[in-house]
Amino acid sequence: MPIHRTLNLPAITDAEFARIDKAVMGHAYDIQNRMGRLFDERIYENELAGRPRADGFEVFSQIPVQVVHGSFSKTYYLDLIVNGMVYELKVVETLHHSHKAQALHYAMLQGVRLVKLLNLGADRIQGDLLKNLLVDSERHHPVLQKGGWKPQTPGCERLVEHLRILLNDWGTHLSGTLYNEALIHHFGGEPQCLKRVDVRSATSVLGSHLVQMHAPNATFHVTTLSQGQTSYQRQLQHVFDRIPPQVMQWINLNHASVEITTLSKTEEQAVEWGQ
Repeated sequence: MPIHRTLNLPAITDAEFARIDKAVMGHAYDIQNRMGRLFDERIYENELAGRPRADGFEVFSQIPVQVVHGSFSKTYYLDLIVNGMVYELKVVETLHHSHKAQALHYAMLQGVRLVKLLNLGADRIQGDLLKNLLVDSERHHPVLQKGGWKPQTPGCERLVEHLRILLNDWGTHLSGTLYNEALIHHFGGEPQCLKRVDVRSATSVLGSHLVQMHAPNATFHVTTLSQGQTSYQRQLQHVFDRIPPQVMQWINLNHASVEITTLSKTEEQAVEWGQ
């Protein structure tokens, strides 16, 4: 199995969630009142795990979920599970979209419908109930949009093929960082794949920029944009025009739609770079 779950959690009804959450949130408010909001996350996690457990709830903390593909492996840890309900804890000034995306990523990895994001670091407790609307089977139908893709090297074909295999294996909608790390691993890991290249202006070298290489003179870039792709491509073009690689494959994981776009240098640009 590509995703190894330590626990098989039951489906939580809305009524069951309400009963569990009433107890958890009551303890969360009391913990912040008594302890403030400046401790490390693990301190609050330990305290919040102990209180519902004392009330008779079944509580687990730091539950591993392992994602595997070939020789690649990455382990995530679910902060808190109370009677089968998953809680993701934060100690930050305010919740951001990235925190919600992370919590939904965990819900999909664990295959559960509900996850509660809980922040003890704000002036007042922040809680956000998130719903995973996709069952596992619905995440295994990626649509590759390759209208803008040009396989300039055999490595480019390998890149897209390995991405397709990853998506079929793990499904879509997971963290873009996970897919990116797996691609880096496939192309030799950080020592082989990550390279610093010169950044040039019209007259001089300005410094260096870190890129991900899947073939000589070919780099790839992974994003998870659901809007603003046109504007982002213009920004990528600025980068691409000022670094040596002749090809950049931009992979945008837009939920189930996988948009692959190729940036390539003209013959004139290649000559300017001495290639």
